[in-house]
Amino acid sequence: MAKVNFRTNVLLKNIIGKDLITDDNVAVLELVKNSFDAGSNNANIIFRDVITNQTPEEYKKTNKSKFILRDNGSGMSEYDLINKWLNIAYSDKKSKKQEFNRNLAGNKGVGRFSCDRLGKSLVIYTKKINKPLLRLSIDWTKFEKIDDIKKNIQDIDFDLVEISPTKYIQETGLEVFDSGTTLFISNLRDIWDFDKIKSLKRQLERFINPNQNFESESFDINIEANEFINYELNIPEVEKINGIIKNRIFSELNFKATYINSIISEDGKLITTELIDRGKKIFTLVEHNLYTLLKNIEINIYYLNPYSKAYFRRQTGIRSVDFGSIFLFINGFRIPPYGDQGNDWLGMERRKGQGYNRFLGTREVIGRIEINGVNFDDERDDFFIISNRSGVDSNKHFEQLTKNDSPYGYYFKIFRRLERFVVEGIKWDSSLIKENEIEKKVLNDKNWSESDEKYIEDSLERNKRIISNIEKIINVRGDDVISLSINKKFVEELAHEQAQRAHEQINFIINELKGKDLTSSQLNDLIGKISKTSANLKNFPSENFELENLFDEVQNLKTQLESGYKKRKELEDETIRLQKELEIEKDKNTYLRTSSRSLSEDAKGLIHNIKITSKKISTTVDNLYYKISEETYKKNDILKSLGNIKFQAEKALKISKIITRSNFKTDKNEQIVDIVKYIEQYIEIYSDLYEKTQMSFKINSNNAELVKKVSLLDISIILDDLISNAEKAGANKILINISNIDNSNLKIIFNDNGNGVNDIFLDNPERIFELGVTTTDGSGIGLNSVRTALKSIQGKITFLGNNLFEKGATFEILINN
Repeated sequence: MAKVNFRTNVLLKNIIGKDLITDDNVAVLELVKNSFDAGSNNANIIFRDVITNQTPEEYKKTNKSKFILRDNGSGMSEYDLINKWLNIAYSDKKSKKQEFNRNLAGNKGVGRFSCDRLGKSLVIYTKKINKPLLRLSIDWTKFEKIDDIKKNIQDIDFDLVEISPTKYIQETGLEVFDSGTTLFISNLRDIWDFDKIKSLKRQLERFINPNQNFESESFDINIEANEFINYELNIPEVEKINGIIKNRIFSELNFKATYINSIISEDGKLITTELIDRGKKIFTLVEHNLYTLLKNIEINIYYLNPYSKAYFRRQTGIRSVDFGSIFLFINGFRIPPYGDQGNDWLGMERRKGQGYNRFLGTREVIGRIEINGVNFDDERDDFFIISNRSGVDSNKHFEQLTKNDSPYGYYFKIFRRLERFVVEGIKWDSSLIKENEIEKKVLNDKNWSESDEKYIEDSLERNKRIISNIEKIINVRGDDVISLSINKKFVEELAHEQAQRAHEQINFIINELKGKDLTSSQLNDLIGKISKTSANLKNFPSENFELENLFDEVQNLKTQLESGYKKRKELEDETIRLQKELEIEKDKNTYLRTSSRSLSEDAKGLIHNIKITSKKISTTVDNLYYKISEETYKKNDILKSLGNIKFQAEKALKISKIITRSNFKTDKNEQIVDIVKYIEQYIEIYSDLYEKTQMSFKINSNNAELVKKVSLLDISIILDDLISNAEKAGANKILINISNIDNSNLKIIFNDNGNGVNDIFLDNPERIFELGVTTTDGSGIGLNSVRTALKSIQGKITFLGNNLFEKGATFEILINN
C-alpha cells in the first residue's frame, strides 16, 4: 500500500470564497481590514460603471461594473504574493498581536477570498517602497464549473508581472503610489445601486471602536461613486454616499443620558461598575469577578428615553433604531452582524416580549461590548471569529458573556442593573410630550436645550425613589462586594432640593395666613397641606429641616386660631426665623450622606421611633381634618389636637437631632430621675392624646420607686414601642403594674388586650426581640429597640405569655439600680 495525502480540488475556491462569505458588506470589511493591517492610513473605495440597464440575468453573465480598493500601506513584494497571499489559509498575523502600532484585525488567512465574493475578475497592483510595481491577474471563473476529479486548485496558473507606473495609470486611471496595494475587481456579481452602497457606508461607519488607541496616524475610509453625484445634490448630507466615512461608534454622547459602564480588569479579578444618570454618577461598585473565563472586557449601555432618542438623531443624523443596538468589538474591531438593526443576538427582544413594561429591548438601548487582548492563535481557549465572518463561536467564553437566563452572563448582570434603574428607579423617564412631537421640537427648534424637557414627575420625587431603590438596583451578594460608593454629591443635592421644597411649602402656608380671617374651608386646605408634609416625613425621616418646619407651622396655626388670625407682625418675624433656622439645619443634615448600612443599632431604633411619632402626627392631622371638614369641631378640640401634634413633633425633632450628631452615645442627656414618676407622667400625657374609645391606660405604681441616672429618651423609646405594638395588635386597653422586688430592683408588668403574640413564636419567644423579626407586620425594629434601650440602663425584658391578665400579650421588665 502507498502513502497517501489530501488533495485540494479546484472547487475549494468556491467553498472558501464566494460560498463562504455570503454578505457583500462583510466581504468589503475584510478587504478594508487588510488595508488597515498593512499600516495604511486610508482606504479609498471606488465604484465605476455600476449603473446599468441590463436585466439581472444579463448582468450576472457579464457586465462592466468595477469595485476598486486602494490603500497606501506597506504593499507586497514578489515573495509576499507567492508565499503569503497565494498561500491559502496562511496568515503571519496569527503570531502577531500588533503591527504598525495597531491591533491587527485579520487572522484567518481567508479574508483575501472576499475578492471572489465581489467580482469574477481581480487584478492586484502592489508595491513596496523602493521595490518594483507588481501586477497579479486572477480570473475566478477558471475555478468554476470544472467537473474534473483530477483538477487541483494548484493547477490554475496566474500571471504575475512587473509593470511601469505609466502602465498602471493606463489600466486603472489612478495616480501612481510609492507603496501600497490596489485591488481592481471587475465584472461584479451583484448590482451596486445607491441603496446598496449606502448600506455599505452604514457598516463602515461602525467599523472601528473609537476607544481603539492608535499610536500611528488615523485611518480614513473614503467612498467615491461619481455616477451618483448629481443624485446627491438634493438629499441631506447624512444620506449621501460619497466622501469620507465618519465614525458613528461614539466614544460618548454629547447630551446627558442614563448609562452604565462596567469593566472586568485585565487580570480578570475585579469588576468595576458605574451608573451615570443625566451626567451625575449614582454609584460605583467594585466586586469580585465570578466569570472565570472573562477578563479585559468593557461594557457600555445607554438608555434612550424619548428626548435622548431625538438628541441622538441630532448628533448622528440617523434614528437610534436604524443605528442598531449593542455592538460587539474584539481587539478594537466590530464583529458583524451583532448589533445591526433587527439582529437580536443577545435575545433582548425575545425577553421583552415576556414583559413589555418590565424589560428593556433593542429599541431603548444602544451601546457596545469591547473584548480586548484576545489571543486568536488558540481558538480553544478564547473568543474567536468563525471563518465565514458571521459572528463568534458559541463556546464557554461566549456563554459566560451572553447567557440571558439564570445564572446570568456578564452582559445581562450589568444590563439588568440598568434595567432595574430605568423601570423601578426613574420609571422610564416618561415625558408629558409624545415621542414624535419631541423629535420635531428637538430637530427643528435651534434654541431647544435640555432645560426645555418636560417629564411626568419632578426630579425630586424621581431622585428620592432612586436612593430608596439603590440596593435593589445593584442586587449583589455581600460576599461579592469589595467596595460600594454612593455619590455623596448626588445625595447632598437631593437633600438640598428637599430643603428648598419644604421651605417653599412653609412660605406658601405662612403667606396664606397673613392678615386673614380664615374660613373653615380655607383652614381645611392648609391642614391638608400639613398632612401631606407629615406623610412625607415617614418616607424621609432624616430631614431635620422638614421636622422643624412642621413643628413651627403647627405653632403658627395654633397662634392664629387663638388670636383670631390678626398678628401679622408675629408671622413676619416667624418667617425670618424660619429662614435662619433652615440655613442652620442644612449644615446639620448628615443622615442622607451615609448608607443605612453604617447606622448603629441605636440609630435604627431612633429612626423607628421617628416613624411611630410621624404616624401619630399624621393620624391626629387626619382626625382634625375630618372634624373641620364636617364642621363638627370645637375650639378646645382643635387646641388639644394641635397640642398633640406639637408634642409628637418636638419629640421627633429631638430624636432626629440626636441621630445627626457625631457623638451619638454621649448625647442622649443622661440625668438622675425617679423612673416610676416619669413613667406615670409620660402615660398621663398619652392618656390625654387618645380618645377613650381609642386607647385607655391604667397604671398601678404600688408606691414603688427607683431613682437612677438614665436617658429619658431611652425610657420614652421603651414606652413608645410597647404602646405602638399594642396598637398594631388591635388593643384598646393597656395595664401597667410597677413594684419593687427589693431595694435595688424595679419590676414592670406591661399588659394589653390585643391579639397577643403569634403562636409561631410561643415555643421560642426570644426570637421576637431579634432585629427584623416582626410580630405586628411592622419593620421588625420595635422590640429589638426596647431590649437595646433597656440594656443601656441595666434592664432586660421578657415575654411572659398571652392571656395572663387581659387577653393580649404580657411583658416583664426588670431594671437594676
